[in-house]
Amino acid sequence: MARLTNQLVAWANLGYRMATHVLLRMPARDVGALRDRERYLAAVRPEGFLPLLPEERAMFPATMRCVHCGLCALASPDVRSAWDEAWTFVAGPSRALDRARAVAASTGAAATDPAAAAVCPMGVPIPHMAVTVARLAAAGEQQD
Repeated sequence: MARLTNQLVAWANLGYRMATHVLLRMPARDVGALRDRERYLAAVRPEGFLPLLPEERAMFPATMRCVHCGLCALASPDVRSAWDEAWTFVAGPSRALDRARAVAASTGAAATDPAAAAVCPMGVPIPHMAVTVARLAAAGEQQD
């Protein structure tokens, strides 16, 4: 009987310790995630990087499907240079604010032309990407 009592006490102690461990870590986990995000943003903001919104991150795989066939340039000749700038901005190694401003300047009304996106055989969302780059450039100007 004493052995059974000792086992029950051990199991109760283990259950209590496990429950307190889980409950004590729950708030710390949320605060830690917030602290990590703040630390990340503090590290990248001085360099001029801006985080992408979730819908912009979801657009990224569609952007990478571009094979540079040139059909968008045939449909709307002003799109090609703007598209090249925007594509290298999104997929390239640097998303600095000065580069975003240059890309936004080159992506005018021609980049949002739906004819260019309509003829794309890969289904690249050219107008959405131009809007994304313009948003990043505008956010960067507000940050300065």
